[in-house]
Amino acid sequence: MRLLVWSLGALAGCALLVSMAPTQSPPSHPQFHNATRDAHISFVHFKGSQGVSTILEEAGPGVCVADFDDDGWPDIYFVNGRDLYHRGIETHNALYRNNRDGTFSDVTVAAGVPGTGYGIGCVWGDYDNDGHPDLYVTQYGKNVLYHNNGNGTFTDVTAKAGVDGMDFNTRFHSAATFFDYDRDGKLDLYVGGYANFGPESKRLCNIGYGVLASCRPLVYGGSPDILYHNNGDGTFTNVTKAAHIYQPKGLNLAAGAMDYDNDGWPDLFVANDGIEAYLYHNNHDGTFKEVALNSGIALTSDGSPMAGMCIAFGDYNNDGNLDLLITDFQMATDHLWRNDGTGFFDDVSERSGIARQTRQVLSFGGGFFDYDNDGWQDIFIANGHVYPDVEKTDPQVHYKQIDSLFHNERNGQFLDVTSSAGDGFATPYLGRGVAFFDYDNDGNVDVIVGNNGDPPLLLHNAGKPGNHYLGIQLIGTRSNRDAMGARVLVTVGGRTQVREISGGGSYLSQSDLRANFGLGTAASASAVEVRWPDGVRQRFTDLAADGYYRIVEGNDHPAHISYHRAGIR
Repeated sequence: MRLLVWSLGALAGCALLVSMAPTQSPPSHPQFHNATRDAHISFVHFKGSQGVSTILEEAGPGVCVADFDDDGWPDIYFVNGRDLYHRGIETHNALYRNNRDGTFSDVTVAAGVPGTGYGIGCVWGDYDNDGHPDLYVTQYGKNVLYHNNGNGTFTDVTAKAGVDGMDFNTRFHSAATFFDYDRDGKLDLYVGGYANFGPESKRLCNIGYGVLASCRPLVYGGSPDILYHNNGDGTFTNVTKAAHIYQPKGLNLAAGAMDYDNDGWPDLFVANDGIEAYLYHNNHDGTFKEVALNSGIALTSDGSPMAGMCIAFGDYNNDGNLDLLITDFQMATDHLWRNDGTGFFDDVSERSGIARQTRQVLSFGGGFFDYDNDGWQDIFIANGHVYPDVEKTDPQVHYKQIDSLFHNERNGQFLDVTSSAGDGFATPYLGRGVAFFDYDNDGNVDVIVGNNGDPPLLLHNAGKPGNHYLGIQLIGTRSNRDAMGARVLVTVGGRTQVREISGGGSYLSQSDLRANFGLGTAASASAVEVRWPDGVRQRFTDLAADGYYRIVEGNDHPAHISYHRAGIR
C-alpha cells in the first residue's frame, strides 16, 4: 500500500535536514551545545493527545523571543497545548525571563501570560509604540493579545483590541505577524487560518499498511485569514476584504512580511499546506495584489503544491536581494529561491545542495543566520514527522528526527555540517518552531527550538575563534518603534550584507529583532546604513566590531550598548 502524505500530514515546518549520506565539515567549526538544562529551562510541551494524535495535536509549538522587560537581554515565550479530553490535567504557556548569567526563570504567573486556550504560535510587537513589546498568541479557538504594562506584568486586552481571530469563524489559527503595511508608524497584524478542523471533524486517517494517523489538511479544507489594521487607539479593524487579502481556502502555516522587490513597502508571504503559496504585493494604497505564480514561488519547479511549513528570508549570496526558504514534507525536498532583483525568484534548491539532504526528512521551522560570523548566512532547520507510527509504513522514515545545519560555502552552495555541529544535534525530536537570538549577548547567534511533546532545545553557539561581529538594535520614532520593515546594510571589505527587521516567519515563531552581522576577521565595519520604513536614510562609518549598537531614528550618534551580566558591574 502507498504511504499517504499530507503537508501537517504535511504540517511540517521549514525543512528537516537529515542527510542520508555521510556529511563533511569544514575545519574549526563552532560547536552547538544543548544548554536547556544548564539554562534552568524546565518547560515541557504538552500536546494533549489521547491515543493517536490529531492534526491539531501535531501542529505546535511555536516559540518567540523578545526583551519584554527592556533590560537588554532577550527572553523566551513557550506556547503549550491543553487537556482536550477533560482529564483534569493543568497546563499553561510559559514566559522565561533572562537572568543575564546564562540561565532563565519562569515568570509566567507573575507576568500573567499563561494563555487562554490550546496554544499554537506567538509573535511579539509593540503595537502602541510605548517602548514595551506586546504579545499575541494564536490558539485553537479565540486568540489572545497581552498588553505589556512596562512593569513586568501584562493585561489581556483581546476584547478591547478586537483581535480574537474569530471574525470569519476560523477555529484553527496558525501563523501571525506584525507589520506596518501602510507605513503610518503603527504595527498592523496578520493572522493566518489553517485547516477547518472542528469538534465533529474526522479525527484520523489510514496512511497505509493499516496505520492510523492524523489526516491531511485537504480532508478538512482551509479557513480564512485576517488582516487587522491598527487604529492607533488600542483597537484594530478587520480590513481583510478591503485590502484584497481575503483567502477563505487558505491553509496557512507560516507568514512573514518582507520587501522582496526593494520598493520600500512591506509585502506579505504566506506558506500554505498542500495548496499554492501566496505572495501579496503591496500596492502602496492599503491594498495588495496576489502575485505568487508570476513571481515563481506559488508552486515547486515541477508545478506541485508544497506542504509549506516555514518561511525565511535572507540574502545568502550577499547581492542585496532577500532570498527565500520554504520547508516541505518528507520526500518533497525543501525549497531555496534566489531573488533575481526583478520581482522573480529562481528555484536553486538542487544547485545549492540542500535538495538531496532535505528530501529524506520532514522539516518545520528554521531560517538563515550567520552562525560562524564569517559574513555569509547559513541555514538551520528543525525536523520531525507528524505520524507517530510512520516507522510501520517504512523503517527508513522516523517520527523523531535530528535537526540540520548547513554551512554557506560562499559560492551559492551549502554544505550539510550537522554531524560535526556538536551535542546539540545528537538527539532526535519532533522539531517545530524555531527562533534565533543571542541570549548571552556574546555576539554568537543561538537557537531555540520548540519541540512537540518534549522539552525545548536551547542551542548555545560557542562561536568561531577569530571572527568578529556587529549587532544593531533599531528604535523607530516616526516609523513604528520596533522598526519592522527597516533595513540595515553593513559594508566590510567592499562587500555589503543586508538584514530586514521583521516579525513572524519561521514556523509559528519569532526571532530577536536585533540584527546580527558577522564581520569575519575585520575589526570594524566601514559603513552602516539604515533605511527606515518612512523613507529616511542614515549612514554611519567605522563602527568598531564586537559590540551592539542602538540606533534611534533621526539621531546621528549610535549608542554602544554595555550588557552587564548579573553580579558584574
